[in-house]
Amino acid sequence: MRRAIYLAQSHDCAANLAGEAYLMGLDYDRILYLWENDPCIVIGRYQNPWAECNLAKMEEDGVRLVRRQSGGGAVYHDRGNLIFTFIGDKASASKEENFNLLLTALASLGLDCELSGRNDITLDGRKVSGNAFQNTATKFCHHGTLLVRGNLAVMGDYLTPSQTKLASKAVKSVASRVGNLSEVRPDVTNEMVQRALIDEFNRRYGPSDPIGLDFTTLEEARANYHRFGDYAQILAKTPPFTHEIHHRFTWAEVNLRLAVEEGVIKTVHLYTDALDTSIAQALEDALIGCAYTAEAIEARAAQVDHVHTAEVLTVLASEV
Repeated sequence: MRRAIYLAQSHDCAANLAGEAYLMGLDYDRILYLWENDPCIVIGRYQNPWAECNLAKMEEDGVRLVRRQSGGGAVYHDRGNLIFTFIGDKASASKEENFNLLLTALASLGLDCELSGRNDITLDGRKVSGNAFQNTATKFCHHGTLLVRGNLAVMGDYLTPSQTKLASKAVKSVASRVGNLSEVRPDVTNEMVQRALIDEFNRRYGPSDPIGLDFTTLEEARANYHRFGDYAQILAKTPPFTHEIHHRFTWAEVNLRLAVEEGVIKTVHLYTDALDTSIAQALEDALIGCAYTAEAIEARAAQVDHVHTAEVLTVLASEV
């Protein structure tokens, strides 16, 4: 069996996902790929970032938004989170085989984990690993997180979307009680878990020496970087959705409904008891064709002459 083990030398999630895509094209029967990321939120292929994340808080704190090619929900990554990827021939590899390897490796560290729910791994009833999958014509890719000692306290800061009404057919994340492996074994480290996974992989498939690669510099990965890390492209790939805001101004009550496609506002509907009937057309003129970002909407607010329209745009920008 042709097998290989790769260790990412960078902590840029988009680069590491581009590296994963590169590895899926290599001629191996089995690959184990291990990586760690700087703080970021990774959303699934069919998810809506506005419905999953607090984008304003992420920008404020320098937390990246990344979109992966597999399905599943939004997850927070930091350096206390070890990411694993299994790549195998589609005809013979399976998630059951991979889960068994993971549980066996964790058990070797005295961590009695279980497979639970929607392809999660739990420890003492708390989720320590979420998993997602992707198929190509010839390969099966299974990747997931292992919370070793991640900063759980900040997850809620970034995985809490705006409370304004937003309707979307995009896949929603499923809330779970999460925990760290270190809560059961305080001395556990990413390096210990990494070593356990490598040892179990080698025991099953034969010995392989880990190969370190920096996917921020590997040309084949850099060519794919935009698919995972280009912010505008991530937003543009969001499934169509609608956003509704309701706000009471001193001059009127306003209900504004937007339809957004590919990250751009396509239609605008205003419901209001305002005496000024020109505001509806002014909002349409300002918003249709505008990128659905706070910055773009704030820029439109600064350009309009109509004071009430500017006020509505300012409120809208604060809720995007």
